[in-house]
Amino acid sequence: MTVTARAGTPPRPPLVASPPVIGSARPFLGDALPFLTEMRSTYGDVFRLRMFTLELTCLCGPDAIALLQKDRGLRTSTSMHVLDREMDSRLPSMIDGPNRQTIRKAHHQFMNHSLESTRREEIQAWIDEHTRRWEPGVRLDVLSEAQTQTVDVLSRLLNGEPFPFTKRELALVVHTMIWATFGHAPRMVLRNPAYRSVQTRMRAHLLDLVRKIRSDPARIASTLVGHYLDFPPPPEIGEWTDRDLVSVPYGAYLAGFDTVASAASFLLYRLLTDTEALARVREEHDALSADADGPVDPAAQKYLRAAFLETVRLNPPGATVLRYPDQDFEFGGCTIRKGDELLVVIASDHLNPDVFPDPGRFDPTRFLGAGSAELRRHVLPFGSGAHRCTGSALGELIAVEMVSNWVNRFDLEVEPGRRGVRAIARPYTQPSGLRVRVMGRRPSR
Repeated sequence: MTVTARAGTPPRPPLVASPPVIGSARPFLGDALPFLTEMRSTYGDVFRLRMFTLELTCLCGPDAIALLQKDRGLRTSTSMHVLDREMDSRLPSMIDGPNRQTIRKAHHQFMNHSLESTRREEIQAWIDEHTRRWEPGVRLDVLSEAQTQTVDVLSRLLNGEPFPFTKRELALVVHTMIWATFGHAPRMVLRNPAYRSVQTRMRAHLLDLVRKIRSDPARIASTLVGHYLDFPPPPEIGEWTDRDLVSVPYGAYLAGFDTVASAASFLLYRLLTDTEALARVREEHDALSADADGPVDPAAQKYLRAAFLETVRLNPPGATVLRYPDQDFEFGGCTIRKGDELLVVIASDHLNPDVFPDPGRFDPTRFLGAGSAELRRHVLPFGSGAHRCTGSALGELIAVEMVSNWVNRFDLEVEPGRRGVRAIARPYTQPSGLRVRVMGRRPSR
């Protein structure tokens, strides 16, 4: 489709040809990356998609990533006030505000490799608690198991307590908040009685948790809320109140429930369906175990981490991020207008054969040896720039630790389903129908 413009002004991006009424919505119900890759090859680095009554402008390629890196001009949402109101906290808006660097710094200082390394034995013990029931013949829903373990580990690590709710309750709260804030779900979803009941109980519990942490020096020293208390608050807050800090323990749940768990689930699937890759993961772990005094450092499992990168290249939890420009600008010879809804395709090079030859093949060795550092810069599973997930480094380590525990302590087999394993969006990309059978425990090394 050719878009004409007034003389002297850049054109609007071309509109992707799509069915009437529903537009391009269908590909986004599953794995949108192949569709977006094809659209980029057809239309270039900037094009528009129609979904029902919405139009989104897609930006691809290195120039799009550079926009995210600038830390100015793009906001994450026009509805951050929804999170403010639901959590009854001013912190969510500050993620988009002038003091976002202060907030991010507080997170980065706490959620790093040092936190994982000092708590590694505990992390492995927490995972073991969940896998204790994995006896021969047990059938597992991998995504559900990964979500349960991820949230429990993060809750203990960041909040200082086992996860106090059910996975179903958390899914209801997390997904309702995400759709109401970043999606286009009508605000009436926030009046869902089931959601309101769980959300009321969750907020009351977390507010009580903040009060307990504030009064306990040991918990101040060991929790993310406590780290905030030792960190200078932004000027507009003046002081950290319990009411504002309640959104901090929420973050332990919101952060990894979908993204980390989905990445771990896809990684397990890739290893269980590639005997050579699984053998290399186990050989590496056995070699490292022989020299380790305790649990193996996930950062030292270079092949497994390469397999993680290759997994999120092929199945990124989120191939895109939503942004809104606060001023007009030009991109790819086209005009992007203030307030346009932008879909920045952070995974736009993941299936690019010029960057990754034979892009559909699972090959962890791409990220080992010469040139691998450059390739890593093209894989952005947790966003990029000013709004990149502050727990991305810790999230990767947790995902690697979980999968390492699973495949090195158990023999597992993928169970064939009626429709096989499919990628679906809820809203992050997740494997549907992925179930495994426990064949037995592996001997300790």
